[in-house]
Amino acid sequence: MRMDASKYTIMIVDDIPVNTILLEKILEKEGYRLYSYNNSLQAMEAITEIVPDILLLDIMMPGLDGMAFLKRLRSNNSYDNVRIIMVTAVSEQEEITKALALGANGYITKPISPKKLIGCINEQLSQIGK
Repeated sequence: MRMDASKYTIMIVDDIPVNTILLEKILEKEGYRLYSYNNSLQAMEAITEIVPDILLLDIMMPGLDGMAFLKRLRSNNSYDNVRIIMVTAVSEQEEITKALALGANGYITKPISPKKLIGCINEQLSQIGK
């Protein structure tokens, strides 16, 4: 049974516009509701209004980096049901371990494989069940 992607909201946070555009192009085909931010502070503000099902989060960003963003979200129980997938060029095992310890639900390294991204999102969504 194929899930109805239009029921799910995905927020993309990456400071590089070409990265958010690439992720949008992959995910638009699936039919998700998408919100993209190239500024982590704006995204942190917006997340109070748009509580996404999935958050695709880069690590290396100016201002509030992905790890700080993750830590802040996980310290607030309002976001316990948000599935957070780190989508980043950082591939060191130490960083992956740190992100998972802080509460990330998944970790995908760039360059992005569309098939791997969709698979990871579907896996996380299956744990939400809407």
